[in-house]
Amino acid sequence: MSQFDDVSTHDGSSVPSPWKRFLFYAILAAGTIIAGLAAAEAVLRIVPVPGIGFHTFYYDDLTGGRFYPNSVLIYQGDRGGRIRRRVNRWGYLGAEHDIVKRDGITRIGFFGDSFTEARQVPLEKTYYRIVESNINARGAAPPVECIAVSMPGYSTFQSYLEHTRWTGVLDLDRVVYVFCENDPGDNLPVVKRNNHVPYPFLDGDSLCIDRSFRERYGHKARWPHRSWQFLKSHSLVFSTLESRLRLLKGKGIQMTVQREEARMAARAEKDAIPGEGDLPSSWPDSLIAQARAVTEKVITTWRDDVIDAGRSFSILYIPRGAEMNRPLREQDSWGRWLHELCAAHGIDLIDPTAEFVLREARGEEIYYDHLTAAGHAALADVFLGYVTVQPFQAGPGESGRPNEAKDDKDE
Repeated sequence: MSQFDDVSTHDGSSVPSPWKRFLFYAILAAGTIIAGLAAAEAVLRIVPVPGIGFHTFYYDDLTGGRFYPNSVLIYQGDRGGRIRRRVNRWGYLGAEHDIVKRDGITRIGFFGDSFTEARQVPLEKTYYRIVESNINARGAAPPVECIAVSMPGYSTFQSYLEHTRWTGVLDLDRVVYVFCENDPGDNLPVVKRNNHVPYPFLDGDSLCIDRSFRERYGHKARWPHRSWQFLKSHSLVFSTLESRLRLLKGKGIQMTVQREEARMAARAEKDAIPGEGDLPSSWPDSLIAQARAVTEKVITTWRDDVIDAGRSFSILYIPRGAEMNRPLREQDSWGRWLHELCAAHGIDLIDPTAEFVLREARGEEIYYDHLTAAGHAALADVFLGYVTVQPFQAGPGESGRPNEAKDDKDE
């Protein structure tokens, strides 16, 4: 008698065997779970819920992570509305581009963090697309192709690493580093508190790289984790479950983002390690000095790499929204230090602060969860004013050679 045979009762009837009953209930439970997940997926795709979107992370052994190529990212802000943006085949939230540059095209690469990723606005309203459209509509200058390479949370160093991957391959003519106020903190592991990414550190006058994250998370490049990444990148249910658990683990129950945190106006608590976006005046002097030293080294190394290759390098500054109405020397920001650094090293700095303040005074909203559409338009106008004065050509052969990064080291 098989374990799957039915069992006869004393009156001659039969009842399913225990294994058949187990199989029936298992199939029923699996069907119920699948139906429930499908219903939840449908609801999340139809009903706009703030903060819900695809978790499109894709492990990358150079910078720590990019978006899952060819996936969709959904932004749903707390003011309503929904923006769907497609990740390109390279893993960034931007337009598709060919590797080979077309003849007669000038390519500008923008490297930065979430202010350049700009999920809060449609692609055509991002500052770099406005720049491209405006220049090409004029017809006076050579055609321009603007390429954005950016990820939320990227440090100066991660943006520099992206430059090493793409600038030569794409034959960029102009390299623009988009500096955000939390970038210096993101360069320090003690401040960023994220062991999933590489960090820069100094050994004497040499720039070194801590790539120990590869030892901890290199398994994410193998197929089991890639499969999980694919599932999260295409299912709102699994994306939401993981992201909410991460948020709960990292910050506890938090219904909304604090306004001070969103505007980078928060202060570190006394004697506490600051967050990357906290006001610099609340940082200990030792960390300020460390952040300045390592960030300066990354920037000047990057500048030298670009200039030595016959290209042009500049920095586009994103001012701290809570401080930009004050004179530069009075701001609690990295702005004054950045201006001094660029002046000392002959780096073009494009600062939209005056234009932002002017437009805010006219009633335009520049910031709301990063830049608004009006903020992107203002930033584009400032950059367009800069390139009108600085025509598209390779930078002069400035002196100074980059120090090669040493072999991998653990801090």
